[in-house]
Amino acid sequence: MRISYVIVVATLVVGLASTEAQSVVQTQRLVATTIPLGASPTASVLSAIWQDRLVAEREKLGSLAKLTSNSPPPSPEAPVNAFIASFNDGDKTIIVSALFTSPECANFSGAASPNLNNCPMRVAVLQNGQIKIVAAVSDFPFVAALKNVANDKGNEFDNQTPRNKTLVMFDARTHEITTALTLNGVLDNEKSTPLRIAY
Repeated sequence: MRISYVIVVATLVVGLASTEAQSVVQTQRLVATTIPLGASPTASVLSAIWQDRLVAEREKLGSLAKLTSNSPPPSPEAPVNAFIASFNDGDKTIIVSALFTSPECANFSGAASPNLNNCPMRVAVLQNGQIKIVAAVSDFPFVAALKNVANDKGNEFDNQTPRNKTLVMFDARTHEITTALTLNGVLDNEKSTPLRIAY
């Protein structure tokens, strides 16, 4: 699939760019963002990675709207929550993304740890405008920090707090991805099993 422009998520800090630096493990925070529900696969890197899930979400919401005669169809601009981190490996950009939708996501801790979720995650490689998904996990645990907002305003994610966060590490030498979770200010001592990606 061809993406006709440079990676669109400008808020991400790009990984280390020099060849010498590629021997170092790169670390990025998994950052909350959104994708428009009706985004085409060429609209952004994230919409390309998650296009099948966006279509499924549109169909699900459309079916629900039909069941309730007073409900309007879902707006194509309705935001779908996603999380992303990106890394450099020579002329390639490695993108790690988790999709935060229901019922695909599960919180196994409930009220005790509302920020800890298990969601679908995909790893993609962007090179020369082409994007290819190289790994997928249906049950990816990560910490999604929530701001304290009024109940009627829904959830709002906090990309700045050090108290609740997920760090993603990428080793360009081994092509391995690992995560480190900080929940309620405590770094989880259990390291994730490295995910090795082939590309």
